[in-house]
Amino acid sequence: MNHLLNYRRLLILISQICLLAMSYYGSFLLRFDFHPDAAYQLFIRTLPLVVAVELLFLYAFGLLRGWWRYAGMSDAQDICEASLNSAVFLYVFIALVFKVDGYPRSMLAINFVLTVLLVGGTRFVVRAYTEGAQRGAAELNTLIVGAGRAGSTIAHELKRNSQLNLKPLGFVDDDPSKHGIRIHGLTVLGSSNCMSEILRRLKIRCVLIAIPSASGSQIEQIIAKCRQCKVDFKILPSFSRHINGSRSSIANLRNPCLEDLLGRQPVQIDLATIQQQLEGRVLLITGAGGSIGSELSRQVCDFAPREVILVDRSENALFQLSLDLSTNRPQQHFVPVIADIQDVSAMREIFALHRPEIVFHAAAYKHVPLMEQSCFQAVINNIFGTYNVALVARQFGCKTFVMISSDKAVNPTNVMGVTKRIAELIILGLQYEHTRYVAVRFGNVLGSNGSVVPIFQQQIAAGGPVTVTHPEARRFFMTIPEAVQLVLQASTMGVASDIFVLEMGQQILIADMARNLIRLSGLEPDQDIPIIYTGLRPGEKLFEELMLDGEGIKPTSHPKIRVLDGGPVSFEQVQLWLDELSALVEGKNVYGLIQTFQRIVPEYKPSEEIVALCEVDRHDIALTYRRARGLLWSSVSNMPSQLLPAQFAMPVQRSYEQPH
Repeated sequence: MNHLLNYRRLLILISQICLLAMSYYGSFLLRFDFHPDAAYQLFIRTLPLVVAVELLFLYAFGLLRGWWRYAGMSDAQDICEASLNSAVFLYVFIALVFKVDGYPRSMLAINFVLTVLLVGGTRFVVRAYTEGAQRGAAELNTLIVGAGRAGSTIAHELKRNSQLNLKPLGFVDDDPSKHGIRIHGLTVLGSSNCMSEILRRLKIRCVLIAIPSASGSQIEQIIAKCRQCKVDFKILPSFSRHINGSRSSIANLRNPCLEDLLGRQPVQIDLATIQQQLEGRVLLITGAGGSIGSELSRQVCDFAPREVILVDRSENALFQLSLDLSTNRPQQHFVPVIADIQDVSAMREIFALHRPEIVFHAAAYKHVPLMEQSCFQAVINNIFGTYNVALVARQFGCKTFVMISSDKAVNPTNVMGVTKRIAELIILGLQYEHTRYVAVRFGNVLGSNGSVVPIFQQQIAAGGPVTVTHPEARRFFMTIPEAVQLVLQASTMGVASDIFVLEMGQQILIADMARNLIRLSGLEPDQDIPIIYTGLRPGEKLFEELMLDGEGIKPTSHPKIRVLDGGPVSFEQVQLWLDELSALVEGKNVYGLIQTFQRIVPEYKPSEEIVALCEVDRHDIALTYRRARGLLWSSVSNMPSQLLPAQFAMPVQRSYEQPH
């Protein structure tokens, strides 16, 4: 291997010496009108010096190394700079230091031009030959959609790397000013409207969609034309998926997915403000192993916090997140902690040990139908758990507490939504001069735990059918990175008692989403994969809302973030709510729990399923009371009456931290 490398270096050196000598001799021919006989001795005397100096400068600029097949504009620039510096150096030595008689000064200018042409031209000839020789018949004719910066980068990489087996033949772009121009030797052939004709005429086998800012409808139309012409296609993801953006590359191309059809514009966030808030601080993230919590953990690491405390009760989720962070962000110091937000003692120990300055509270139960069946656990986790973390954060002097809320907290029809709304009210009642409490409310997140998309994908992979609750069911959707970026931005804005709402665009029909997923899998809905409607699940609504009628919405400095007036809530009121909820949970009183929900959140409309459960609960309470009264009378009829009150004064066990 070393022998071949030394042989290659020697070959490059000899070739450069020959090219420099030819360039210098050519400059003499031009200067003396192809009759250099009179200056032949002058040429022989100065040739060694000229070649040596030019070789020295070529070496200094790294031009005696590298592969000529990869020559580009940077190489051309280096050759020009090296040749110019060597010409100036030679002029000083030949004309001023050695004062060679009869040496024409124009010789060096002519030699500079010829050197650039010969040394640079040779490299580009080698590159052109190599690229042409490596092109084979097995390559697929390829069309690039989008002649912007991303498309230009993709075309450049395709032309340089023949191992990709893709042969670019041109671009299509909807900008009329680009039609007919050439980029990297490829012509912009027209707009996407005439794409079908271009695909057939050029026998295109592969289409690369390089429009990171394209709308969902544009992507859908392009994919439809590719499917119509039976052409393979790949897409460059939107820049909004990366918090700091990423350079377009052929390595980023992948098969289209549902997120591409959402048509999100790139999220613009104030990196400097977020950096100022997070850099060098200790952060704590609850629910860190979940879909939102894990992405939040990854993105905050980009802002160089001093330490990130990752809290989750799932050891498997926390292990996977720790492995991801240690692999992809090895410079970040993070501490995984297995703990439950319902465990007050554990929360106090974590805060006392690490003293976090900013808390992102993402831990919560989120599955709507399950929470209808497990309403007491929803209260304990979503309400008492939030209260525990928020109050401990206040006791240990955290600067900011950010709660991740949900659009289901607006006019809730399920236990999950009403518990999140009560959690919002509780943190508003915990406002303290040293701790700023805010909530960020957004809708469904594609790819998150419990999202409908993985369920649809599993059903499609199994051959169907795909189950949709209702033909008119619609939801707000956003991607996980987009949601987390806006949460980070909202955490830097506003004052205490603010509830931030993320602008999520238009609601999307779940049935349309199912059809798009089927098409992206290469199948046809209602033909290859049937769609059936199963009816709304317990607690579900046809559509979601992001704000209440009485909440005053105001714009912020960010176009995708709105702020709501949460309204005044006293700490004393919070205590009363928690006392009452604690007693109801301890007594397993579903009927009383739902009544309390409606009193705290008047807009709450319980589902039919929970109402039916309340009726059963009321019957059980009445029956238990009658039986207990009979048992009580028979067992204590001979007891002194003064003992009865003390006998039944059972203390209520609290499941939340007591205020100090």
